[in-house]
Formats: sequence, C-alpha cells, structure tokens
Amino acid sequence: MEVVREGNYSHGWGWDYGWGNKGYGGVVGSMAMQGLVAYYYDHIRPNNAVELNQCRYNHVGVDVLYRNKPNFRKNVPGVGGCRNALKYCEDCMVTEMEKIYNVHYTLCRKPWQCVATGRPKGMNPTMNTNSVNLTHCHEVVKQWHDLRVDFENQLYDLTGDGTIKEGTVGEYHKEIFSGHCDSDIDGNYLKIAGKPETFKRVGELYVTAPNEENTDEDDDLMTM
Repeated sequence: MEVVREGNYSHGWGWDYGWGNKGYGGVVGSMAMQGLVAYYYDHIRPNNAVELNQCRYNHVGVDVLYRNKPNFRKNVPGVGGCRNALKYCEDCMVTEMEKIYNVHYTLCRKPWQCVATGRPKGMNPTMNTNSVNLTHCHEVVKQWHDLRVDFENQLYDLTGDGTIKEGTVGEYHKEIFSGHCDSDIDGNYLKIAGKPETFKRVGELYVTAPNEENTDEDDDLMTM
C-alpha cells in the first residue's frame, strides 16, 4: 500500500520508466498488478517469492518459447529456448486442460467476444496463431461456456422459466459457444436470458442448507 501511495511511477516504455523507474511499465496492466507485483517482489521484497508454472496458473495459452514475436530476433542467442531462461518449459499452447488451475482470457480472446477465427500475425479480434494454438483456444473458451450452460440449467431447474432458453439459440460454432453466439466478433454475444423475477432467485442457487442430524432413514439412503 505504501508503494501505491507513494506513486513512484513514470509513464513510458524502457528501463528508466514504470514503477521505481526500473522498467516495470509501458504495457497494459503496468500500473496495476502486471507491473506492480513484479516490481514489488523484485525490489521491495526480493527473494521472497516463488514463480509458478505459467502454463497451469493464470493460463493464457501463449507461446513461451523464443521462436516468434514479441521481441524476436533470429540472430539472438536462445532462439527456440524458454523465454524465462529455464532449461525446460512446457508448451503452454497445448497444455492439457486437466492440468490448468485457472485461465486468463486474453490472447485466446474473451469468451463473450465470440471469436473462433485466427491467422498468423492476427490482431484483435482474430487470434494470432503465431502466439496461440487455435484448437487449444477453442477448448479453453468452451470451458467458460460450459460453465454458463451449467448455470443456465440450474436456474431453469429452479424456476422453470422457459425464456432462459432464448439466450442459447445462437448458431455460430455451437460446439464451442453452446448457443451463446450468433456470429463471429463482438456484438453477436447472446446475454443470459430470463425474466426479472428469475434473476432475483439466483442467490438461491448458492445457499447451503444447514447441517441436520441424520435420521435412521438418512442412514439407509446413504448406504444405497
């Protein structure tokens, strides 16, 4: 908090800018967590952190090998190796879903952007297939839409509100977006549908019933 209050941050790109004027700036998120946390553990509290496997935690699905942009130069030592200088690193572009703890939707695009296309050097809103694996990104995005489907199904079971289905009628790549997208790119995302009184009951899906003492009948059911 003291670092933030002091506000020792210089706008710009380079080693003399950012937090503490030490190069932690110039990119999206530099003023917030993506710059502040790195600066804090490198300079304010050094040798007090463990770097987690970026393919499994805060998974972006991005290429972590030095073989393409950004900052790629063919004649620089280390081409083809890990960008973090380790002798071995996973290929985050194809990390198995069961090994991923949490996802950071960015280069695979946001699930509500309805992006299913990619090309080399592709800029937003398409996916840059020099940096990500298109098939893997589809799988990552599908996980998010599967969660929305689960929520919609539970809400329907609770309320019987048939209008919830109106948010699942999109025909664009239903195998990825589960009916939540009408077409490619922003503006074609179908929001969760339902009546106002239905949304007022969402909280009921997350209420845990108080523990009750088991009866003999309960014990019989538990053995079935």
